[in-house]
Amino acid sequence: MSKKFRIWDSLALSDSAKLSLQLSQKIEEICEANKAAPHELPDSLVPTEKLYMLALAYTAAYDALVEYDLVKTGNIKQTKSTH
Repeated sequence: MSKKFRIWDSLALSDSAKLSLQLSQKIEEICEANKAAPHELPDSLVPTEKLYMLALAYTAAYDALVEYDLVKTGNIKQTKSTH
């Protein structure tokens, strides 16, 4: 049986997930504005294409943690019953 992350670890994971979403959205906006792919954009300290792939991968990993109920989000879990 898997243990959930501690609440302070969950907060760090959540904050990092928000940052990865912001990074990937910003890269997508710049790509659309310049009509270019991520690998065609100028690099910062990290090549833009690699940064974009990391952001997408982290977001997917975080979504999997939430799906398998391994991270404490502070949200009330929805039930499928109508009453």
